[in-house]
Amino acid sequence: MKGQFFLIAVVMSVSQVNAQQSASTPAAGPATAAQPCDPVEPDRSPNGDPIYTSCQIKALGGEPPKLVSTPAKPDVSELHSKGVQGEIIFHYEIEKDGRPYNVTVKTSSRSADLDAIGVEFIKNSTFSPAKDPQGNPVLSKLASKVEFWKDGLWKDEAKKEQFLRKTCDQFLIDAAWHHANFPEEKPEDYRGWMIAKGIIFLGLLEKEKLVNIKYLPTYPEVVESCKNNPQKTFFEALVGKP
Repeated sequence: MKGQFFLIAVVMSVSQVNAQQSASTPAAGPATAAQPCDPVEPDRSPNGDPIYTSCQIKALGGEPPKLVSTPAKPDVSELHSKGVQGEIIFHYEIEKDGRPYNVTVKTSSRSADLDAIGVEFIKNSTFSPAKDPQGNPVLSKLASKVEFWKDGLWKDEAKKEQFLRKTCDQFLIDAAWHHANFPEEKPEDYRGWMIAKGIIFLGLLEKEKLVNIKYLPTYPEVVESCKNNPQKTFFEALVGKP
C-alpha cells in the first residue's frame, strides 16, 4: 500500500513577517511598517547570481516559485511494515528553468531510507521559477515538508480501516521503531498511540459501534497485552482490560 504522502512548499525564511495594520492604531495614524526579510540580502551562486527567498523576491515586487508537478507517490509499504514512518523538511534551490537542486535534509525522519526517497521526490518535482519585477527568471530557495505517515485516519476509507484494524504485533513493531529512533521522547509519544487515544476520547470508536469502552489501560498494560496476544487488534488491547 502506498504511503500517505504530500509535499508542502513553504518559505525558507521562517522568521519573515508580513506587513500588518495594527488593530489598535487610529485610522489617521501611520500604518505599521513591513518587517524586513531575514536575511535581508540574498545569497549568491558561485557565478555571483542572487538566490532569493520568497520573502526577498516579494519585497522586490517579483513572483516566488510555485510547485507545478510531482512524480508518482513513492511506495513505502515495505518501510511501513518495519515501523518506519515520519516527515522530512528539505531545503533546496530552484534553477531559472524550474529544476530543484542542492536538495538537503534540514530535519530528518530518522530513517536514511525514507529521507533518500524524499530527496528523489523533490529532485523529480518541477516548479515555475521565481521571477524578478520585469518577469525574468531568477534563482530562488525553498523549504518543503514531505510526509510518509503510516498511522492516521485518512479520507481514504481503506487506509482508515487499515489503521483501525492494526494488529498488536504491528503496533509493537511500530512503537519499537519510534522508541529506538526517538529516544528523547516518551514511548507514549508514538504517533499511533496518540492518534488512537484521541479517537477514543472523541468517542469515534463508539460512534462506529466498534467497541464498548469501559476501561482504558495504560501504555505499559497495552504493550504487555499485545505481547501476550500479538494477533488481536491494537484497539482491542487498548479498550479492554488486559
